[in-house]
Amino acid sequence: LRITQLESDPMKPRKRLFKQLGLFMFATAAALPLQVLAQDYPNRPIRILIPFPPGSAADLIARLMATDMAASLGSSVLVESRAGASGNIAMDAAAKAPADGYMLVLASASLTINKFLIKATPFDARKDFTPITLVAMVPSVLVAGKSLPAGTVAELIAYARANPGVLNYGTNGIGTSQHLAASMFRLRTGADITHVPYKGADQLVPDLVSGRIQLAFYNVASVQGQLKAGGVKALAIGRSSRWSGMPQVPTFAEAGIGGLEYPGWVALLGPAGMAPPIVDKLHTAAVKALENPQNREKIQASGNEIVAGSPAALAGFIASETEQWNKAIAAAGLKAE
Repeated sequence: LRITQLESDPMKPRKRLFKQLGLFMFATAAALPLQVLAQDYPNRPIRILIPFPPGSAADLIARLMATDMAASLGSSVLVESRAGASGNIAMDAAAKAPADGYMLVLASASLTINKFLIKATPFDARKDFTPITLVAMVPSVLVAGKSLPAGTVAELIAYARANPGVLNYGTNGIGTSQHLAASMFRLRTGADITHVPYKGADQLVPDLVSGRIQLAFYNVASVQGQLKAGGVKALAIGRSSRWSGMPQVPTFAEAGIGGLEYPGWVALLGPAGMAPPIVDKLHTAAVKALENPQNREKIQASGNEIVAGSPAALAGFIASETEQWNKAIAAAGLKAE
């Protein structure tokens, strides 16, 4: 019995030791690539996808950020427009990209809406992306062409009821916050107006000015120039309170339609699973770019409100927005198309 014990027992400590060493080496080997990747990041150009055409509010913000981020990170940052499908083309490309920090996306509010209004939405807002930072809030406004014989929301409702099917309104497409706001406007007022989806402001705004469409539920940044020039007129702003940039424009609540708030926003995201050290580098560079006084002045002058924050804060914001839009869409009786 003693001989048997001497032959078997001495191997047990060794086996345990080898097993522990193996687990340690495996864990070290698994962690090493992430550490090396983060230390070496970035070593090639970074791309920021924009879900809208060049010239949009998101495009302006992205290009201002890209210049400063490139200086901070020591690598070029390229801005690439991939418009279409209410933002789903750019968002899907970013969701499917490698989680190495070289493809990012400047998402908009449609990220938290599309899955409820577009059946073919191929990604999940909360599961398929890595939050980096909320960038800006974009006030939205109901604007009308100057030829429309209505200068207030009440006059617009009366005209639409008296002329059913005559008025057309433009948005950035099905599933956008503008489309949802317009749908809720129709349901609450009985206004018979027709949706005309566009790919971006470069197509929508000229049609609004020319009279091809008569209304737009749109972001302030894209129509601000025409508002100042008199090419279009603002009837109401989609905020809970008046905006300091247009203090004369009433909220929808003041115009008699409560609960119709649809502020836009943009946020910087990457694919799910990005290494925390890379996220930290990108977050630091992005916030630094937004804190640049010259960038802040240009972004705010275009009608946007800078709201930088932590990745955790953005994750909470996206979850909250998704829940609120889901409830709003259900309450409005809208269904995915």
